[in-house]
Amino acid sequence: MIDAINKTKALELAQQRFEERMTRHPRSFLSVEDLTSAETKNILRRGIEMKKDPNDSSTDMQNQSVALLFQKTSTRTRCSFENAAAELGAFPSYIDWKTSNFVLADLQDEVIVLSRFYDMIVARVNKHETLVTMAKHSESPVINGLCDKGHPCQALADVMTMNEHFGSALEGLRITYIGDGNNVCRSLVHAAIKVGAKVNLCSPELYALDEETVASGNGLVVRVANPTEAVRDADVIYTDTWVSMGEEAETKERLAAFKHYQVNEQLINSAPSRALFMHCLPAHPGQEVTPEVLRSPRSIVFDQAENRKHVQKALMQFLGHQKSPSAQLSR
Repeated sequence: MIDAINKTKALELAQQRFEERMTRHPRSFLSVEDLTSAETKNILRRGIEMKKDPNDSSTDMQNQSVALLFQKTSTRTRCSFENAAAELGAFPSYIDWKTSNFVLADLQDEVIVLSRFYDMIVARVNKHETLVTMAKHSESPVINGLCDKGHPCQALADVMTMNEHFGSALEGLRITYIGDGNNVCRSLVHAAIKVGAKVNLCSPELYALDEETVASGNGLVVRVANPTEAVRDADVIYTDTWVSMGEEAETKERLAAFKHYQVNEQLINSAPSRALFMHCLPAHPGQEVTPEVLRSPRSIVFDQAENRKHVQKALMQFLGHQKSPSAQLSR
């Protein structure tokens, strides 16, 4: 028979656990802006170290689990995170949003439950606001695997790839981004600012990156109208697809708007001979880039793709260490 004392203890335990949940705010990664410049550089450095010695971190997340919750399809994000988690000693679990109760229940409630099962959550979603809600209520760190506002893990891999090819001191590196001022472009700009690189943005007026992001560069980010002029002093020429997932209804209008913004051999030849080509993939050869440029010796797109895994290992390690206020990025 349950007595009054036990009933009181039950209430006290419920209240205690509620208060613990209300004060548990693990650090999440929704944007490159969530990191300081020093933290960004340390994660990039650690990613390069992990690439050189994969066994160096093979037990960092031992006996932990990582949820990969996806609203949108993926190759690189899913595969790189699955492998990154496994190489850290964690167990990755892929969850298709459409076949889960995230389509039925309140997001706030579902993410609390998910964070009770998993030590970390990677979410690839349609809207940035979804990530904000998840991070607010999750009891585990949330990582942005892509949303309409940004693709910060891609940007970290981009800058890590630049580190490998140009050296760790990227201050003054000249990046030219040609094409749609989309989520990839926005995160690339944020990452470039963190390491002191300069960015030329060349886009049709209707598809230009927002002014707030441009202004955040304090002069490091400028708009250049003409593609040939934009690449004239470039160290890196970067582009992305003209028609992203969910924009298929705009295909005709977009192809017409971007037809003069293709990265082709003529444009590449207008840049310095040292300039390298980058693309987050998947590419559409013949649209934003020609096959000859995409698969040329100056293209480092496959280094970019591989580096998703390595820099994400460093990111997950970093977020895991943030659970302890005094913890630093290891080694």
